[in-house]
Amino acid sequence: MKSLLAVGLCAAALAADDLPRGQVLEHVTVQGDASQSYALYVPTSYDPARRWPVLYCLDPGARGRIPVERFSKAAENAGFIVVGSNNSQNGPAEPAKEALRWMLADTHARLSIDDSRLYAAGFSGGARMALAWASNGLVAGVIACGAGFGGGRVPQDVPFKFFATAGVDDFNYDELYRTSLELARRETPHRFVEFVGGHEWLPPELASEALEFFQGRVRARAAQPSKEQERLAARFEMLAAQARSADGRATIERLRNEAAMASDSPERRIARRVMAVTYISQLETSRELLRNREYAEAAQLCENAVIVQPENGGAWFALAVAQAAAGNKIRALEALETAAARGFQNASRLEGEPLLDSVRDDSRYKAVLRKLGENH
Repeated sequence: MKSLLAVGLCAAALAADDLPRGQVLEHVTVQGDASQSYALYVPTSYDPARRWPVLYCLDPGARGRIPVERFSKAAENAGFIVVGSNNSQNGPAEPAKEALRWMLADTHARLSIDDSRLYAAGFSGGARMALAWASNGLVAGVIACGAGFGGGRVPQDVPFKFFATAGVDDFNYDELYRTSLELARRETPHRFVEFVGGHEWLPPELASEALEFFQGRVRARAAQPSKEQERLAARFEMLAAQARSADGRATIERLRNEAAMASDSPERRIARRVMAVTYISQLETSRELLRNREYAEAAQLCENAVIVQPENGGAWFALAVAQAAAGNKIRALEALETAAARGFQNASRLEGEPLLDSVRDDSRYKAVLRKLGENH
């Protein structure tokens, strides 16, 4: 990382003077690699004559604009530069690290950055990457949204300010709750804050609180031990295991009804957490089964996934692929039609999926393809 950073610093003539201030820039192309880019917010008060704190944001889906927008108002008030990678995402580690290296190099070339006030923020897999990066001691603080340290284990040394946050419906809520308890046991200062929501980036009001924590304007605050929280955590683990089991459909259908209840309750929150983690685990496991050519098993998991999220077109597309691979052409075509009706629009992905070859000559497949073409 240091060698690439040095290359970037040699290009310091690419200053921030040409970058608009006070607005979110969705796509700043990296000098040296046109395939790399990032979203950027430079506060209106920016002056290159002094060094500025910077917050680097890592989204699991390479959506740099989302965190930059989320932090922009807080950054304007606090005097922070905010950067969000459009390349770093969940998956193999090396491409994400490469995106981070390029983002660091390019922003150091363009902007006057105070490396003693270099911070990171991440959501889900991006949070895990931000925390891993901070372990090198070069990051002053981390905002971890919806996930903690890799493997669920808190390292012995946490040499940076740690702001942890999760939605009350987030399936990783208990992970961050327990991380906070462990840090409190060690008397390691940090701040843990929950918000109304699910597995998502923190809301803008918490973005301000996080930057104020880095600036020493709000105090450390740990999660409080609770017998009720322990009971709910145990219930979450039990229901998640039941939903993942071979006969988990009955559990999933019951939890879907509980999750949709109008009034909030601990049980509704647990149901929503279990539904979210079940959806992700079913699809991730099904992809592994497809790679291993265990098509029938993959199709069954995808059937569970569409029960969890019946309005998700992507889930129905995954089901179509798995059922076609398993030889269930009628069900595959039904799922494909439902996918198109519920928002799936990626015609190139449809045409490029080899496991759909068995249904490609069917008139119903061709009708779906035409519909996708009409939407573009």
